[in-house]
Amino acid sequence: MTFVYTTIGRLVVYVIRRRFGRQLRVVGGIAVAGAVIGGALGAYLLASRGVEEG
Repeated sequence: MTFVYTTIGRLVVYVIRRRFGRQLRVVGGIAVAGAVIGGALGAYLLASRGVEEG
């Protein structure tokens, strides 16, 4: 029975990749760029925090 589910899953993934391949690549690139920018912004905000003296 596992073979049937695996085959159906692979077929669905193949069809989705075939139909939306370019869009998936574009969205993936946007997601990676967003993660990089978000990480850099977070690092900047952490590094520029003022230290309270007291």
